[in-house]
Amino acid sequence: MAGLNDHESHFAFDIMYNNTAEIKPDVLSTDTHGVNRFNYALFDLSGWSFAPRYANLSGIIDKLFRVSNDGGSLSLALRKPINEQKIIEQWDFIQRIIVSLHQKETSQATLVRKMSRSATNDKQLAGLAEYDRLIRAHYILDLMEDPALRKFVQRALNRGEAYHSLQRAIEQINGDPNFRGESDREIDEWHACARLLASCLIHFNSAVLSALLDSYEKQGKPEMAELVKAVSPVAWLHINLNGNYNFNQINHHLDLMELVLSLTEALYESR
Repeated sequence: MAGLNDHESHFAFDIMYNNTAEIKPDVLSTDTHGVNRFNYALFDLSGWSFAPRYANLSGIIDKLFRVSNDGGSLSLALRKPINEQKIIEQWDFIQRIIVSLHQKETSQATLVRKMSRSATNDKQLAGLAEYDRLIRAHYILDLMEDPALRKFVQRALNRGEAYHSLQRAIEQINGDPNFRGESDREIDEWHACARLLASCLIHFNSAVLSALLDSYEKQGKPEMAELVKAVSPVAWLHINLNGNYNFNQINHHLDLMELVLSLTEALYESR
């Protein structure tokens, strides 16, 4: 678990490698805080893609590239050419790092953290950093040229931001900040509880949406089915977060189909 003072870029590799879900994504999108000197390289060498959204993309472009106007035609060139020799000289070391990460010889986040905090003139890590700069430059060029990629990254971040908004809504139910605790451990537990409740709510929404989609498909209503597909399970306006809940009725279970039937009737009437 990331601590309060940890940089989130140190855990990007962990998120991909330790994913135990049935869905295995091959792309990870983060905001600017997910970027460090090595994540592009580590992802590429592991067969994944790292696709962050930059808060100041123009600044990143200006830092990486020199823009020139030659007879009315704009051209880009790297301000500092890629030093292929650095990569070649340290290729064996680079491969050992990747193997160590995948074999979990040490904590992945710990290793990435140590590398990120190393001196920029470290000869062994210079090759990996140069490889990272190569992949980063390719990604920035793709991002500039491909509107579909920009849209994909934005949508991916929107989903993440929606989840964080849900988590914040849950955390703010009790207005007393002292209830969250004072120590790092107590605050971590508070956030962990909020994540658990958010996951429960998303699971409930997903179950309802899946049943609703199945119902419309069986009824031969493709238009309604498409509407359901566009609904995100990260929603909570229909949930009374400040309600009183009774957990004593152990044998009482939610009748999902009854709920779906009432929803289909309500949607039909609204149309």
